Amino acid sequence: MTVFSEAFFHGGWKDKLGNIEVQQMHSYQALNPTTFLERSGRAFSHKKAVIHSGGVITYGELLQRSRRLAQALNRLQVNYGDRVAVLAENSPQVIEAHFGIPAIGAILVMLNPWLTNTDLMYALSYCEAKILVVDADFADKISPEVRTALTHLQHVIIFNNAIAQAYPGAIDYEACLAAEDGNWVLDQTVREELDPLAINFTSGTTGRPKGVICTYRGAYLNAIGQVLMIGLNKGSKYLWMLPMFHVNGWGHIWANTAVSAVQVILSHNDRGNEAELISMLVKHGITHLCGAPRFVRLLIETPVDKQAFKGLTITTGGAAPSPTLIQRLQERGVHFVHQYGLNETYGPYVVCEQQDEWRDLPPDIHATHLARQGVATIHAGTGLHVVDKEMNDVPHDGQTLGEVVMAGNTVTLGYYKNPEATEKAFRDGWFHSGDMAVVHSDGYLEIRDRIKDLIYVETDYGWENISSLEIERVLCRHEQVREAAVIGISVGNKAKNSPVLMAFVEILDKSLITEDNLLKFCSYELAPYKQPHVINFVDLPKTATGKVRKDLLVADAAKIAVSFSDLEHPENSLIRPLAKSKE
Repeated sequence: MTVFSEAFFHGGWKDKLGNIEVQQMHSYQALNPTTFLERSGRAFSHKKAVIHSGGVITYGELLQRSRRLAQALNRLQVNYGDRVAVLAENSPQVIEAHFGIPAIGAILVMLNPWLTNTDLMYALSYCEAKILVVDADFADKISPEVRTALTHLQHVIIFNNAIAQAYPGAIDYEACLAAEDGNWVLDQTVREELDPLAINFTSGTTGRPKGVICTYRGAYLNAIGQVLMIGLNKGSKYLWMLPMFHVNGWGHIWANTAVSAVQVILSHNDRGNEAELISMLVKHGITHLCGAPRFVRLLIETPVDKQAFKGLTITTGGAAPSPTLIQRLQERGVHFVHQYGLNETYGPYVVCEQQDEWRDLPPDIHATHLARQGVATIHAGTGLHVVDKEMNDVPHDGQTLGEVVMAGNTVTLGYYKNPEATEKAFRDGWFHSGDMAVVHSDGYLEIRDRIKDLIYVETDYGWENISSLEIERVLCRHEQVREAAVIGISVGNKAKNSPVLMAFVEILDKSLITEDNLLKFCSYELAPYKQPHVINFVDLPKTATGKVRKDLLVADAAKIAVSFSDLEHPENSLIRPLAKSKE
């Protein structure tokens, strides 16, 4: 396994060119995703770029507006490397920010608009944002007290003029753009392609969010990789279901712009509206959409003609999709793309590439193959391994667990102002993901769990590790289960022995299933030591990107578990005796 040198991550490649300045070489141009809009805006100026509730924006208009945003920020004395934060849901202005802010060498900081005020204050303070661009719907989060506390924050720009006038010192976004002439070339400022383009904060479910550094080079290559992986082209019509603030929408803002595709933005109120979603798919002839499995489930739970989605490409990641979900999508003629990645890899880094021979497999087996995470993406190259504690590749037996490690052009440089976290995550020249996986005989990896989510149980044969993801997938095979989360928790005098396996399950129709029915279902599908002891029907708490907040479930699990004084008591139908053997 190749170990990448420190020079790889810190620009050491320039040293090999001696005294030649890279920027002066006629055969070199820094990779920079703002060039995508310069090209599309010039070549396809009259082509639709964005469709939203307020109308249509052409590529020529999008280019001009992004150039004017760059000029406006320059006039506000935003300098190279200054941080400009954006607090907004999906909108044309967010797309403009992804080009206008880096066009002056400033660093784009996308913020989750659903952050608590405390977390928002932390993020703005931590990145020392000089400018905050904010959607009018979230302007009330920036009170005079907040602005006073953020001494580095010099200006607040609000999308709505009426709202801006109500906030002392705030600037109207449209007025900013109207004052400029658009005489600015988006890619004229970038000095080094390994300079930071963006800072994206992690979810912070296990501590304070960390600021992941995204470079111009990484963003460019990730976008090109996504074009190839999901099949985007000039005729594509892409429906935004991903939050643009999450890892820059997996890089799909830049990817769609690179090929001059049409980007369709749902209004804030319609993203969870099944009827409106279906209407948009049909009305605009949507060819591509991406989102967490919970959004994708809306399509198969909606009673419409199965042929309505034929030819649609759906890409999903984050929470692993169940084979059942994939099979139902395929029955509707949907082309399914399963990707895996992290904030630290600009989003997608692994893709389940379909093999031609899979199409001849029985549908359920085919779907099981597609549920795996897969192989490295084109832009990831060979920088992907599953290794043991000694950094040796695990055998390709589909059984031996190892940690997923990555290194390459679309792996973050590190965490902003956090050398301790960077040193911990990057060891031996590789980024350590914290995800545990197996590798199958065909070289395809399959995520089994986060390291922190592995559950260790005692059997007659010793201690065994259990993948909570494996149990969750079994639960999701039941036709009435929408989603599931499993955790292990030690209680009372059982703390030194096997933990209680507790499942939290989101149900489609509670009148058609009981907890006891589901426990019996698990008994047919799982070895005894892997079967849940307790099942709870709940609405699962999730992040804005659709991931289940297991950290919030732990406290609930502890409260539930302590109410059972004897976990081996046979009378309680919801509690299965603790396993004492593997079979």
